[in-house]
Amino acid sequence: MTDLCNMNGTIVPQAEAKVSVLDRGFLFGDSIYEVTRTRNGTLFAWPEHLERLHHSAAGIELDLRTEISDSELTGRIIETLRAANNKESYVRVIVTRGPGSAPNIDVQYATGPVTCVVMVRDLPPAAVTRARVVVVQRLRNDRRALDPAIKSGNYLNNVLGLKEATSRGATDCLFMNNDGRLTEASTSNAWIIKGDQIITPALSAGLLAGVTRRLLFAMCEEQGIPCLECDLYDNDLREADGIFLTSTLRDISPVDSLDEQPTTPCALLEDLVGRFRSYCDHLADKVYKPGIAGML
Repeated sequence: MTDLCNMNGTIVPQAEAKVSVLDRGFLFGDSIYEVTRTRNGTLFAWPEHLERLHHSAAGIELDLRTEISDSELTGRIIETLRAANNKESYVRVIVTRGPGSAPNIDVQYATGPVTCVVMVRDLPPAAVTRARVVVVQRLRNDRRALDPAIKSGNYLNNVLGLKEATSRGATDCLFMNNDGRLTEASTSNAWIIKGDQIITPALSAGLLAGVTRRLLFAMCEEQGIPCLECDLYDNDLREADGIFLTSTLRDISPVDSLDEQPTTPCALLEDLVGRFRSYCDHLADKVYKPGIAGML
């Protein structure tokens, strides 16, 4: 088990990885990131994560491709994975606007170049994680303020929401927006099951377009499972036949309690967990493994 960081192209042990105190990611959260993983030894869903990384870069007005090419970034990830030589790895890519000439928020002090960190850590054996969630009082950031669709390093909203949830004995939180619509959990997309339908909040509510969310939609379409996005409210959670979360590291995480009340067991949800795992294993072996070579 090896934990490594690729710092602007140089691989070092994680404990030795350092950034400048003038780095804007450290000072202001002026950064973007992606988290992915390996699956069966293959860098999983990287094209989708890379696409979202560029979306986030555009959201903070950073032209990432002028700083580092897609092939170079992908190469750094592969190189670091090989050096770590873990059975399975957690991969985090962080890009900040770089060190500034002074600790001043104005971007004119962002002299750069960008800081690019690839973090590779050992990924423990997969297990079905189950969640206990509460609807927190803290609201999700408004899209007109700091758009949750930008996967930025500014995570204080999520940190404080999760802190509120854990203080109430839960493992995760659910955020509503200013209009009372359900958005997402602290680092996961939220879903409900109603009858034979799988439903998740619409992106317009203000949430991150999860890669796992996207893959689950694709699987459901392929397998004829009714799956849709629409506005969801508190009563939809209370009346749901099942609730679950999705993320890169969780896959599908069934919710066992909502606001400290047990949820009703849902056969469709339990079936979905196994179906999705098999679907992702197939993608890793048949789609992403051959595709990564073409990106280098």
